[in-house]
Amino acid sequence: MKTQMKTHRGTVTLIAGLAVYGCLLVNAALAGPPKKKAPAPDPKLIAAGKKVYDTNGCKGCHKIGDEGGTSGPDLTKVGADPKHTPKWLQDQVVNPKAHNPNAAMPPFDKIKGKDLKALAAYLGSLKG
Repeated sequence: MKTQMKTHRGTVTLIAGLAVYGCLLVNAALAGPPKKKAPAPDPKLIAAGKKVYDTNGCKGCHKIGDEGGTSGPDLTKVGADPKHTPKWLQDQVVNPKAHNPNAAMPPFDKIKGKDLKALAAYLGSLKG
């Protein structure tokens, strides 16, 4: 009887182990390949973006850290929000009403091309 119970216990343990192993295999297959992290922005592009920020008078309205105005949103942590992608930030600069129809910020559509890309990189780097 003891031998029969040990065999039964061993079979149950084997089946449970196989079930767990099967679940792990299914989860691994469904997860797909590991997600790659976005490459870190180029420090030169971020520096160029800060220059665009400074030369266009953004700090007259926006605060970063202890510097700048308060009539616009504080940008100290603007890059920490996952929805603030480079594309979102570029759209916000060029057409703020696209994200918020009541936005008071005027469109800065004179900032274009590489300057707009650099500004978005700079703003995206601000994580507080």
